[in-house]
Amino acid sequence: MDAMEAMLLVIDGAWKDDFESLTDAIADLTEEESVWQPPSYKREPQDEGVGRPGTILWHLNHLEMCHRHYIATLEAMDPTKSPDTAAPGELPLKQILPALEKTTGEMREAIANLGAEGLTRQVRPNRSAANFIAMIARHISWHAAQIKQTRRLHAHRPPG
Repeated sequence: MDAMEAMLLVIDGAWKDDFESLTDAIADLTEEESVWQPPSYKREPQDEGVGRPGTILWHLNHLEMCHRHYIATLEAMDPTKSPDTAAPGELPLKQILPALEKTTGEMREAIANLGAEGLTRQVRPNRSAANFIAMIARHISWHAAQIKQTRRLHAHRPPG
């Protein structure tokens, strides 16, 4: 296994593994769960173009936007300039799931297109492409954990 295959294995695991992945975290997600906002987020202002903070929809819209940003970053390979990325527009569950699936596939393709030699190139002042890809995997996993926790809080919320 070369370095690129290892990077793709890590991204694929964060995205689609049977356990502890984003796909696992959103399996059988309901509309009700997706829009529920944990009480600790009630005072947070609306995140324009992404949604209500703390909701699962916010996490999904945020990830879709970030994955488009990561694609632009990897394609530009300009450590001096971070690409501007528009928010998705607070997509509802039926739209964000296929949008995120599509964008994540495109991001995986952008990573694969770097080739093993591209992993050492700088994408940020202090981040090589390999370090950036590792950060992407951590970011996906972090949001998967947040979604799992939100689903658990939703399932055990007080009545009313």
